[in-house]
Amino acid sequence: MTDLLESPRTLLAFDGFVLDLTRGVLTAEAREVVLRPKTTAVLAHLLAHAGQIVSRDTLLTVVWGDVAVSDDSLTQCVSEIRRALGTGQAAMLQTYARRGYVLATRLRPVAPGAERAALLPPGAGPNAATPAGSEAPMPSGGRPRSRVAWAALVVGGFGLVFSAAAWISANRLPAPAAPSVVASAERSSWDEAQRLLAEGRIAQQGGGAYGDRLRVSLPLFLRALALEPRLAEAAAEAAFVHTNLRTNGASLDPERDLREAERFAALAMAAKPEAPISLGAQAAVLRQHRRFAEAMAFYERAGADPGRVADRANVGIMHLMLGNAESAQPPLRAALLESPLHQFSESWRGFLGLAKLMTGQPDQAADDFLTSTALNFPTEERLFYRLVALHAAGRLAEAQALDTNLRQRDPALLARPLRALGMSDEAAYRARFETAVLAPLHRMGWVEVGR
Repeated sequence: MTDLLESPRTLLAFDGFVLDLTRGVLTAEAREVVLRPKTTAVLAHLLAHAGQIVSRDTLLTVVWGDVAVSDDSLTQCVSEIRRALGTGQAAMLQTYARRGYVLATRLRPVAPGAERAALLPPGAGPNAATPAGSEAPMPSGGRPRSRVAWAALVVGGFGLVFSAAAWISANRLPAPAAPSVVASAERSSWDEAQRLLAEGRIAQQGGGAYGDRLRVSLPLFLRALALEPRLAEAAAEAAFVHTNLRTNGASLDPERDLREAERFAALAMAAKPEAPISLGAQAAVLRQHRRFAEAMAFYERAGADPGRVADRANVGIMHLMLGNAESAQPPLRAALLESPLHQFSESWRGFLGLAKLMTGQPDQAADDFLTSTALNFPTEERLFYRLVALHAAGRLAEAQALDTNLRQRDPALLARPLRALGMSDEAAYRARFETAVLAPLHRMGWVEVGR
């Protein structure tokens, strides 16, 4: 197992707190709280799914694995997290009866050594502008602090010195405690694998291109699997990386990604065949093979977990791929209502717009395509769908303006195949797509689109 003392520290900042996953320490302003390894793992998983409901069953599975523990173990961890957050922030960790927990926050990774900057209020710190009437900080190499204070007293600046001292005192952090050799040695390979799993999930929420974020996360999941080969969550996440690269057009080798997705999904199913995340991984592979009815059955089983909103949305997408645009809409609407800020919500909105377009709701579809920034569809493709919807809804002035805008774009971008058309080979889907999308586009003069 990798020695945690030699591993790079992983720091997460959220709402004035910094969580050090390696040390198991939560820092807030001028205090540090040391968390037990299991409590750290629970908090890390909630942070990796910040803003989403995470069920108790999911937390028990992710943190304790195959070890049989009572619900009291999880309840104790949740209580410890709330105590660590403090009275003023304890409400950040919300309980949803019979559904699970939500950590109502946003997080960001923090580079080691930047803990203090992460805790400062916006605009504070050494690079902040100096308020009018206050003394600028002494540059490096200047006179000692005592001389500065004496000079300030001489010129009657005692009040300014007092204010500066108060600010420094309020923002000073204690020196980080050295990691305990004993505590690190006691951490099991399971704890380390859980830490890597959390890091991988967090890496996918960063900035930059989605494909790049997926590739950054994959080695972390593989390292977790190397430590714990039967960690179904890591195997499933690795499978999702490969299927999502294919689905979003970011795959460098689609055939290899499909083979790897199959391998990791099989590992997840072998380890925990009834775990929602394993079922979701198997569904994702079946979806890549365009076995949509079978995939939908697995998504339905996975979506029975209250925290698996993405699987419930995917049930709607599978209905759409089978050509049943009417049945596609309720699950997609419900998912958007439940998790409007989910990382895949814009994709769900794009699929919902297609379903509406196929069922004679062009006015609503036009607005869906306007607000969606779905990765599944390139910008020009999404605008073609909006153009069709605007025209069908009788919003002709908007349609004409968009048509003019599209004709001024790079012809190479406009000539790309429509990704939505290639997502399904089902006759019912292609017939409805032809009627609702292609035929109107061709009548408007876009005869090469979809050819």
